[in-house]
Amino acid sequence: MTHRRPIAWGILGTGMIARKLAAAIAESPSATLAAVGSRNLESARRFAREFGGERAFGSYDEVLRCDAVEAVYIALPNQLHAEWAMRAAALRRHVLCEKPLAVNRIEAERVIAAARSARVFLMEAFMYRCHPQTERLVQVIRDGDIGEVRLIQATFTFKLGPRDDIRLQNAAAGGGIMDVGCYPLSMARLIAGAARGNPFQNPTDITGTAHIGERSRVDELATASAKFPGGCLAALACGIRVASEHTLRIWGSAGHIVVPQPWIPPQKDARILVQREGQSTPTELLVDAPASLYAIEIERVADAIRTGDLEARSPCMSWADTLGNMAGLDAWRAAVGLTFDCERRTGS
Repeated sequence: MTHRRPIAWGILGTGMIARKLAAAIAESPSATLAAVGSRNLESARRFAREFGGERAFGSYDEVLRCDAVEAVYIALPNQLHAEWAMRAAALRRHVLCEKPLAVNRIEAERVIAAARSARVFLMEAFMYRCHPQTERLVQVIRDGDIGEVRLIQATFTFKLGPRDDIRLQNAAAGGGIMDVGCYPLSMARLIAGAARGNPFQNPTDITGTAHIGERSRVDELATASAKFPGGCLAALACGIRVASEHTLRIWGSAGHIVVPQPWIPPQKDARILVQREGQSTPTELLVDAPASLYAIEIERVADAIRTGDLEARSPCMSWADTLGNMAGLDAWRAAVGLTFDCERRTGS
């Protein structure tokens, strides 16, 4: 990664995930925080003071129209992602959008079409895809270290606090599948693709079950089974009202792999444990990163913008990869009977 003129960023939103990216911008030599926008001007001002932002606005639109802003990070509730990504593209701003890119595949297609038409960079922000641990894991799979990949097990759960959290609201397209289930699904697709020499592989079938909260009307705990071309299977689980668990296990015809921290790998000594057939103990592969997790993501985006790329390169999320993941999320939600209010209103 090369360090040249910093990219001037605007951030839409001042919540937890916006704070993580703002801290990464402050860390990165490839970025500056030109502006932050919130519906509450004082909230934007506090955020700007804390993270060294140059400007604070009391609306999202003002950030997009600020001449100093080159790229925007969309850290808004899920149901607003597509709208503001398309608005940003229309004003020729490069876009890093927090996952999921949209509420469903139809919306995601519209966002990508807007970015393509405007000739701006667009990436869905799966930060783990930018970490060297993920690149190393893909290489281990491609090298056939555990033979033919047969089964992938991936879990991302955690326990939300107050019941009024926006992720527990159907109107905000919340729930575990959209918030954290997208991680296990995206990883399974990445591994299934690597096993066949591809950047990703879409499942041919997804079934699932979930506990839908009576008050929240979203999935608070969900599981899915996915089948991929060639017979590889995936067992996926996610939850936002249960104890925290981050796991990734991959079984092959000649061994298995455990990744202890698949979604939030550390900067130093990220571990991949490879147990080959006949070994008494696993081989421990240690991976170091050049920066913190979100700072790496910022660097990847900066490099792409400087080289004129409109989309990311694998294992980061390309447009086709995003569309495949959105289709999988649609299928998972359909399997558990989850529809969002915003989909009913728009018919999408």
